[in-house]
Amino acid sequence: MLNPKPLVRLLFCLLPACAFMLASCSSGVSLLNGDHSTKATVITSQIMNYAQTMVGEDNPLWNELEKRTHTDLKITWIPSTSFDDKIRMLLASRDLPDLTFVINLNMPILKDLVKEGLFWDLTPYIHEFPNLAALPDYSWENSKIFGKHYAVPRYYPVVGGEQFPMLRLDWLERMKMELPETMDDLYRVLYAFTYQDPDQNGKQDTIGFSGYFSALQFVFNAFNETGGAWKLRDGTLHPLITEDASRDALLWIKKAYDNKIIDPNLPILKLTQMEEAVKRSEAGATSLSMGYVWKFIEELRKTNPKADILPLSFLKGPNGVPYVPTTEGGYFGAYLIPKSVPESKMKKILQFLDYGYSPEGNDLVNFGLKGIHYTERDGIKTATEQAKKDLIIIGDNLGSIWRPLGDTQVVSAIGISPEINERNKRIVEQRSKSLPPNPAVGLYPEKYYDAWASLTSSVNDVRMKVIIGQMTIEAYDEWIQKLKQDDRYKKVVAEMNEAYRRKMTQ
Repeated sequence: MLNPKPLVRLLFCLLPACAFMLASCSSGVSLLNGDHSTKATVITSQIMNYAQTMVGEDNPLWNELEKRTHTDLKITWIPSTSFDDKIRMLLASRDLPDLTFVINLNMPILKDLVKEGLFWDLTPYIHEFPNLAALPDYSWENSKIFGKHYAVPRYYPVVGGEQFPMLRLDWLERMKMELPETMDDLYRVLYAFTYQDPDQNGKQDTIGFSGYFSALQFVFNAFNETGGAWKLRDGTLHPLITEDASRDALLWIKKAYDNKIIDPNLPILKLTQMEEAVKRSEAGATSLSMGYVWKFIEELRKTNPKADILPLSFLKGPNGVPYVPTTEGGYFGAYLIPKSVPESKMKKILQFLDYGYSPEGNDLVNFGLKGIHYTERDGIKTATEQAKKDLIIIGDNLGSIWRPLGDTQVVSAIGISPEINERNKRIVEQRSKSLPPNPAVGLYPEKYYDAWASLTSSVNDVRMKVIIGQMTIEAYDEWIQKLKQDDRYKKVVAEMNEAYRRKMTQ
């Protein structure tokens, strides 16, 4: 990246401007294109954003990012709840933005478009951009399509970013209970959080666990002693959806639901409702990524200085095997550039992505400007009121384009206490020692991808019926046996095992 010439920089800093602009000058602004006599590069994109209030082109940090990268950004934010449907419609239309963001690189429609040559093969260009090239090898390797780099991975840590239980440590200590290590231990803790007045207000107004159904996926994996959706047994891949251990996991969840230690709104609960239940001290546990830990603690300590939320390091299944969740691939979402974009502009877009993976660019979108949006002491950043006004959120809004590098997004947070920060680091280290096998990582049914998605959805629907009492476990058993005879199911299993055999013989 080129720095502005001294005269240009001086003139820029002498312009009448607000403190926001002055801070940019004093921090040593880096521009992707030092010659600003040229027109800014227009970049259109559509990116998933979890923020409740999403920023627009009038946002000062948005403007600052454009100045530093000499771009004119036209970003459409898409909420996570509707992203899958909208990206499928977008790909089907073939009317793609300059920077096309997808979550799942294994969608058949996307791979068909790649085969047809609609996207740039970026393999020959990556080495020209040092920050992109410095992303972990596994992130690049696992985001390949047909062995080539058609996509730029959006980095995401392998450990700490998946949903896993975190619970009220102060409640646990008050009741003189040990940290749960097994699924049975966890059940007892959640039961106590529900019925033993953990907040000592003399009322039975708490619940053990608040979470939607997918937040309970860890139960199925812990019982199966494996990561992902497939289990290696006797040298063959078997889908967890039909495993006997998954039946046991289902009964564990049903028991918890029947005994009202899981939120009765399980079938319809939303992420925001999960969060609020924890923040209001209504729930003693939930299942989310470690990035939520400080968010909860900070809110709880406004009224209770001793409140504490602890993410568990592991949970053991029935056979005593520890389980922790991992993120497949080392990325969450990726960017593709359609061939309708000329090569010269394609390189400018890669330059833009490269800036976001520089220390300067990554800090800018996730934390804002030092002295304006945050202060820093002993490596801990503390947000200012201006950061709240400008809607700066780590990993959301402009941070949705590039999430923080390293373990920052799951370990640290704006304003986090040094003690919690160090504790989070230790938990990530502990989890890294108990990584489960994931034999099907990187493998997806190609021909029967849609069939697999449909089968999985059907199983989840049936599981929910069992949990809420609309179907007996005996009826579930019969349904699973019929599913195993389903032609689509057999083809998916056969295709996955063939892919696994190819992988093991390469």
